[in-house]
Amino acid sequence: MAATPLSSSSSRSKTTGDSTEPRVRARAARRQGLLETAEEVFAERGFAGATMAEIASRAGYSAGNLYNVFEGKDALFAEVLTTRGDQVLELVRRALKTGSSLAETVDRYVDANLELAEAHRGFLVLLTQSTPDFDWRSSRSGPDGVDLGRQLDDQLAQVFRDAMNRGEIPPGDPRPYICLLHGSVNAHVARWVRTGGDRDELWKTAPDLRRFIRRGFGLPAETSALPTKDA
Repeated sequence: MAATPLSSSSSRSKTTGDSTEPRVRARAARRQGLLETAEEVFAERGFAGATMAEIASRAGYSAGNLYNVFEGKDALFAEVLTTRGDQVLELVRRALKTGSSLAETVDRYVDANLELAEAHRGFLVLLTQSTPDFDWRSSRSGPDGVDLGRQLDDQLAQVFRDAMNRGEIPPGDPRPYICLLHGSVNAHVARWVRTGGDRDELWKTAPDLRRFIRRGFGLPAETSALPTKDA
C-alpha cells in the first residue's frame, strides 16, 4: 500500500475558503485513524512489544512519515492516551448533564461507561497493562490513568453535591458516593476486559448494576432506567 502523508506543506500553501475545510477534516480523520490503529497495536503487543514500523504499516503510512509527526513511540503512546482520555471525559461529562435526578444520572453514567468499554476496550487495556518503559509524565492521563480519574472524580463530586442540595441524599463528603459508583462500575468493566468477555456479558448485568448502586445511595431501586442494550 502506498504511504499516505499525514501532513504536507503543499496542502497548506494555497488552500483558502471552501477548499481548506475539507482538507483539514481529511487530515484530522487520517490522524484519528492513525491513533486508533496505534491503540490497537499497543493493546495487542503491549508498549514494549509494539513498534512504530508495525503501527505505520497497519495504518497505511511509511515509518519515516510517522516519525515526521511523532518523534518516537513514547510520544505516540502519550498522544493516544491523551486523545482518548479527552474523549472519555467529554462523553462522561455529557452523560452527567442529562439526568433530571440522581437516580437517572447514575443510570446514564453506568451506561456511558459500558458504552465506552464496548467501543474502546483497547484504551482500557492500555491503562491496566504494565508499561515500566514509558514515562507517564508525558501524558495527561498520568500514572495508570490517575489524572483522568481525578478529573472524573471532580465532575462526580459536583453531581453529588447538587443531589445533596436537592435533598436526594444526606449532606456530607461526596467521596464515599464516588467510591461506590466508581468501584462498582470499574470492577464490572475490569473483569470484562480481563476475561475477554463479549458484548452480551458486558450488558446483561447492567440493570442489576444500576439497582445495586441506587440502593447503595438510598435511592429507589426502580426508575425509568435505560433499557439493557440489545444484542
